[in-house]
Amino acid sequence: MRKKILIIGALSFLLIANFFGVLIQNSYADDKKSVEEHIQLAGSYIKDNPELLSKSLDALASKSFNEKEIVTNVDLLPISIGEIEFREGLRNVAETGDADDKSVFNTLVEEKLIMSYAIKNSVLPLKSEINSFIESEKSLYKQDATVQKYVDDFCSSANMSFDEYWNTYEYYNAFRIVTFKKAYDKAIEIGIAKGELKPLTEGELISQINTEYQDYWKKIKTELKSEASITINKQYSDRVFTIDTSKLYL
Repeated sequence: MRKKILIIGALSFLLIANFFGVLIQNSYADDKKSVEEHIQLAGSYIKDNPELLSKSLDALASKSFNEKEIVTNVDLLPISIGEIEFREGLRNVAETGDADDKSVFNTLVEEKLIMSYAIKNSVLPLKSEINSFIESEKSLYKQDATVQKYVDDFCSSANMSFDEYWNTYEYYNAFRIVTFKKAYDKAIEIGIAKGELKPLTEGELISQINTEYQDYWKKIKTELKSEASITINKQYSDRVFTIDTSKLYL
């Protein structure tokens, strides 16, 4: 039961926010536009910049890049200029969150640190887990007319087939979300084992978002970021790719 609720929560999180390539913490900068308009703008951007989605998927898979394309490595996980431009472009056209170098770069640094944490703790999701998550999304698509309309609008604007949507753009989002959830769960598990957190009953987990657990996870992420040693490719010295340890962006 607990797993089912967590999956549904993460799925809702994805469907509401990640059509736009951003996380739930970001809000619409201009609420004069409808949700449909934001989705169409994001889709049109992907239609016009398909290579940036491809570069982002490559970065997710830690594929080899031309050295000139790599802005930095976070624990051997690359942040490419293509992935930065992809996220900046989506935020800019759909007006979802800050689209400046510093904001997008710090978001990606934090994402890579969480992925690295997942790798080190042996909880990086298997492809079967990502596929299972996407199958849950497909089921929701079939059941919910609003979700169906959003996905259809996005695919139409992006000039994507449904297979392309699920296998590329949504795979990019699903991989990250499942990774973040598994990393969070592992951190909480470790915190409980160390006696730094108290275990919650199933009812407590279901009925509320536990502030203590959230604060603990924020502490872990802050520590990871403050301890990160990152060197920026000199080629991008004119861009504002600097780590901001004063706050979390994710």
